Amino acid sequence: MAVSTSGGLLDRNHSQSIFKHAILRRYITAYAAMVGSSSAGHRVAIVDGFAGRGRYPDGTPASGELILQAAAKASRAIVEVTLVEKTRADYDKLAQVVGEYQAQGVRAQAHQGLVHSHLGSIVEAATGIPLFLFLDPCGAGLPFSDLARVLVGERRPKRPSTEVLLNFSADFTRRAAGALAAGHDSHESLPALDRVCGGDWWREVALQARGPNTTFEASAEAVARAYTDRLARRTGMRGVTVPVKRRVGHQPVYHLVFLTRSPFGIWVFADAIARARREWLEALGPEEEDALFSYDGVIADVLAQEQEKARERVRKNLQNVVARRNRAKLVDEVWSVFDGVYGLANDTTIRAALSLAAKDGAVSIIDQGNKIRDTVIGRGH
Repeated sequence: MAVSTSGGLLDRNHSQSIFKHAILRRYITAYAAMVGSSSAGHRVAIVDGFAGRGRYPDGTPASGELILQAAAKASRAIVEVTLVEKTRADYDKLAQVVGEYQAQGVRAQAHQGLVHSHLGSIVEAATGIPLFLFLDPCGAGLPFSDLARVLVGERRPKRPSTEVLLNFSADFTRRAAGALAAGHDSHESLPALDRVCGGDWWREVALQARGPNTTFEASAEAVARAYTDRLARRTGMRGVTVPVKRRVGHQPVYHLVFLTRSPFGIWVFADAIARARREWLEALGPEEEDALFSYDGVIADVLAQEQEKARERVRKNLQNVVARRNRAKLVDEVWSVFDGVYGLANDTTIRAALSLAAKDGAVSIIDQGNKIRDTVIGRGH
């Protein structure tokens, strides 16, 4: 039997939420540090448009409190947090959590209602300072036109920075694609997904991707990637699509769509994904059929093997970079550095791969940056 929100779906920190929250926690902290050091008054605006109660009943932080915690710990930025929740009961609990952090000196506010109705004023209040939007609805997301309008309008220039992390529901896409394939043209999910995608183009994409398969996993993947590409082109941003699953081998519950105009954002998000994935795998625990085996040992071996392969791939990627360019800053070649290992390689992986490449003479280190992404490399000797 399906579990609805009233049946406790939001009462527990599910495995897919562990991955999402680990990404959010790591990236928010890094984003505030990156952009806050040079922003006007060191101010940074962070918005959670579907904040829920902010905290699970067992006391575990949900997205709202994770953002508040990042704001409280920020040392190089003044983080201004805005949390929005539509239902009154959840908003009342959210407001209590916000009040706790306000008492600690965190600049935070909670709004009750639909994020659509508050988005204009939120963006206006962030004029001239960096803005990070986290949009994590249950089901269909914001209409494409509304989201694009915000990102194309006053937020179009590279500075101040604007970034978005949103939930694109794979469950909802599969449901809509299933209705479409069955000829249920009046199903409510179809026009809803049309609004999210900014047109009915997704219908052909979903059907073509499915082919003869009996499931709609490929359809959800294809639509999510096409949505990311379209929104990125429309807004002049760069996009990353990340499938989020309950367990290894399962179909994605949703895809996280990340949009930025900065190669630094692409780099730091890659590091956040890789580290969050490791945290997710370590937190899963064994399936029932694996209970007799040492799960921790198996995961440790898998992660070690992945990192070994990732280091070798990055080493070759670095060789390819210097074959094309005599001198290159790593962050300026972010796609080339992470080619084939985006979401697996983190900063530690890159540092180890560079050390190996420099040691065997494949590349040379011209300028060692404070961060590995700032390192300048050249051709080997």
